[in-house]
Amino acid sequence: MRIFLSLFFILSIFSCHPKEKELKITEYVNPFIGTAEHGHCFPGAIRPFGGIQLSPDNPRSGWDWCSGYHYSDSIIASFSLTHLSGTGIGDLQDIRFLPVVTSPDSNAIPEEYIRSGYALFSHADEQAEPGYYSVVFRNGIKTELSVTDRCGILYYQYPADSRYALTLDLGTARNWDNTTETSLRKINNRMLEGYRKSRGWANDQRVYFTIEFSQDCQIYVGEEKFIPLENGQKYKGPKCYAWIDFGKHTNKILAKVSISSANTDGAAANLEKELSHWSFDKVKRDAKQAWKRQLQKAEGHNEDDLKIFYTALYHAYTAPYLFSDVNGNYKGPDGEIHSVKKHAQYTVFSLWDTYRAIHPLFTLTQKKRVGDMVNSLLKHYDSYGLLPVWELAGNETNCMIGNHAVAVIAEAWLKGIRNFDGEKAYEAMKKTVLAPKAGMDAYRRYHYIPFETENESVSKTLEYAYDDWCVAQMAKALGKEEDYLFFSGASRNYAHLFDPSTGFMRGKSADGEWKQPFSPLYSKHRDDEYTEGNAWQYSWFVPHDVEGLIALHNGKEAFSCKLDSLFTLEAALEGEDASPDISGFIGQYAHGNEPSHHIAYLYNYTGQPEKTQFYVNEILSNLYKNTPDGLCGNEDCGQMSAWYVFSAMGFYPVNPAEGKYQLGCPRFHKITLKVGPEKKFTITANKDSEKHIYVKEVYLNGEKLERTWITHEEIMKGGELDFVLDTRPARPQQTGR
Repeated sequence: MRIFLSLFFILSIFSCHPKEKELKITEYVNPFIGTAEHGHCFPGAIRPFGGIQLSPDNPRSGWDWCSGYHYSDSIIASFSLTHLSGTGIGDLQDIRFLPVVTSPDSNAIPEEYIRSGYALFSHADEQAEPGYYSVVFRNGIKTELSVTDRCGILYYQYPADSRYALTLDLGTARNWDNTTETSLRKINNRMLEGYRKSRGWANDQRVYFTIEFSQDCQIYVGEEKFIPLENGQKYKGPKCYAWIDFGKHTNKILAKVSISSANTDGAAANLEKELSHWSFDKVKRDAKQAWKRQLQKAEGHNEDDLKIFYTALYHAYTAPYLFSDVNGNYKGPDGEIHSVKKHAQYTVFSLWDTYRAIHPLFTLTQKKRVGDMVNSLLKHYDSYGLLPVWELAGNETNCMIGNHAVAVIAEAWLKGIRNFDGEKAYEAMKKTVLAPKAGMDAYRRYHYIPFETENESVSKTLEYAYDDWCVAQMAKALGKEEDYLFFSGASRNYAHLFDPSTGFMRGKSADGEWKQPFSPLYSKHRDDEYTEGNAWQYSWFVPHDVEGLIALHNGKEAFSCKLDSLFTLEAALEGEDASPDISGFIGQYAHGNEPSHHIAYLYNYTGQPEKTQFYVNEILSNLYKNTPDGLCGNEDCGQMSAWYVFSAMGFYPVNPAEGKYQLGCPRFHKITLKVGPEKKFTITANKDSEKHIYVKEVYLNGEKLERTWITHEEIMKGGELDFVLDTRPARPQQTGR
């Protein structure tokens, strides 16, 4: 039985109508938030950090369909077992099932026949909640989905007197993914096993599966035409499509399925351990209980705020995914099968996004899993030689920039989470940040990356400087003084790219000349300097040395004025030069892009925390909604939601590895973090109206707090943080340090 050592959120908000029926906890979660526009979320069934994501797929591919599903669509092409939550690139959607009420004729081409079964549906006939999804097609078929940690269960109800059948699609590729090899073996009248191998964003993806049906069936399989597959027979080919006929015995069919990246033995072992019974209701009930243990109880009069908050928690606990099977096996980045013993192996590390708020949230709420995740990063290092940049299904995708696994590891160690080998972790961190790749050789030579040597030279320099700071802090903690001095000095490399004549970070040549022409807005040459952003958004990325950045601007007043300009200048133009990732504008501030996420909290460092409170409230109120289009940009494996969770609690990790949280303004009356068996940390506020967005005073354990931050250690000791709010700004307080 999995032991959860996570911290629990308990949100207690006094209701204006105490006699109203109390909502069940999971009813506050709306899985459809983020499934429209560019949220790229999926609505299907998943358990917290679960290794299987059972969700519907539309037939289209492309940007809006990265997760396989988009709310604008009205056709379901399949229910598949693997999905990505909120990414800007698509992949997965492996092992695709679709219930059908027709049979193929003798001349049918399998892929064309399967496409002919794609079904119309209406959102009025959909239902989704944590661990459960259902839909009724226009043709009358009802499908219900639920999951364990590594297994899925599908319940099909067919119209009476129709054909009771199912298609299995191992060949169709979606979203940059191409099938390379498939296999399907009929074990007996009720069981199948096989695999699908593919190449896409994950260059070498392998999904082995075992399927068991609740009644006997006939199997027809092929690529050019359907042929019978008898017990014990196996079909193998570049692509595989199957039609499964359940006869006329009953119109209610159950299918149990499990996956492993190692082998079919692992998939079968998952079924035996996690889903040996046939009770769909039990699986659904257990999945709901698993989420209840994470989300805890909530009450309140503002239903939309509660649903946004709890859905944000739900999305935050969707990734990384459990990757090792119950035998402890998984496929590594070297293509070999590896094993874990004491910890679970995880996959889907969107580190450029998630080191900013998701992993800091885990250090508060998922301490046991943080250790397993760090060990997962170190297992990647064991077989690949470097820590991952963006790990997917046992592959290094090298997507995005930076070496932010080092930030995640340093943060865990510095916050006292040490159920991993610190010396080995430091070895991996140091080797990774010194590896001569992605402009690192030029960065070490010039102390910045010259624009003519590497694309995205400015953003890479800034991200590398932050990573160097993290390595320096780890070196200091381990007593490595020489390394500490080297990396601490390198962490100030950001200053080489600050142009005092413009007030922006700019591209510079190896000869020390500024790149011309220059505009802080978008241009057709934008990608030469910045990653997913422009100078307005990236010039603030010095989270480890905000005082140094302020000094480059000639002091707090000038820095604050520059921040004012960021939020008040005319919104950035959207067009062919602007990436669709860049969205959620307040002036030039783009909340849909992660490098912006700490910026509103920088006013704390200038003695103007009331401006932090104002703009954080603007973002919370206007850029998150309880609707399918309720996210202003990609969910990015939980980062967008983690920002909301932190900010709604009233604080945020500007520098994730520092162990400090900058204060904002809580959105609720009371939030209680369970920080140990007998310890709680409670955040309270007199949130009497939506206009109470300004902080008059803050008290920590009854003593007035004369600073605009709290520490991780203070939270973990337990106690109470009490905000006294007002509808008007208080006088300027002390700065953020």
